Amino acid sequence: MIKGLFKFAFGLIRLAFFLAIFIVIFHTWVIKQAITFSLSHQLGADVLIRNVKMDWKNTGFEVQGLEIGNPYSFPKGILANIPLVIVSVDLPGIPQGVLRLKTVGIDLRELQVMNVAQKGLNLLDLKPFQESREERSSSSSREVVRTQIKKYAPKVIIDELIFSIGDIRYLDMRGPSLKQNHFLAGIRGATYYNVRGTQDVTAIVVVEVLKKIGYGYLEAQLQKLQNYAVSSEAPPKGFLSQIMEVLS
Repeated sequence: MIKGLFKFAFGLIRLAFFLAIFIVIFHTWVIKQAITFSLSHQLGADVLIRNVKMDWKNTGFEVQGLEIGNPYSFPKGILANIPLVIVSVDLPGIPQGVLRLKTVGIDLRELQVMNVAQKGLNLLDLKPFQESREERSSSSSREVVRTQIKKYAPKVIIDELIFSIGDIRYLDMRGPSLKQNHFLAGIRGATYYNVRGTQDVTAIVVVEVLKKIGYGYLEAQLQKLQNYAVSSEAPPKGFLSQIMEVLS
């Protein structure tokens, strides 16, 4: 009987060992798939991730080789080439239904902005902007449904967002011939605080890009919006909502 107990205990230890190996090997795969699905759903575009690397020391991870495609209603192509995203997670907030990210660092190497006839800019056709426009024009019953969904969805708060933008390629496809312009954004270490998830990150990056490619008539209004984003408290309506009021 004692021999049988030893064999049983040894079997449990061996099972635990193999489970530990399985978790170590495949947990990055799970994170990679989760991020890919989540970003694709939230942006309304194809997303490709080359690799995910854990950073145990800082309770976070690195996303390497991130590519975001054009919105589905636009011609296929790469909208954003992001070699590296660094994420540091605040674990204590997760049980409370809040995914708090202490720091998110984004290195956006190249962005390709397309202006297509009867569609406009591909940037402004990303899902966060579509949803914001729909919310502003939707009926009260639909708004109630959206409010209930958001109420029970996990909240994502980014304490500190740091990003850099390298090259911006602008393709004007509205005329008979393609016109191309190249802009060196030169944005290094731009920092925003108390950012609300993917929607606000998208809006903040779009603001910076529009300013760089010559949408100067918005600069005064956009500067006011930036003052909301860098304040010590998150804006009550969210950064994206503020932007949509300016763009509408």
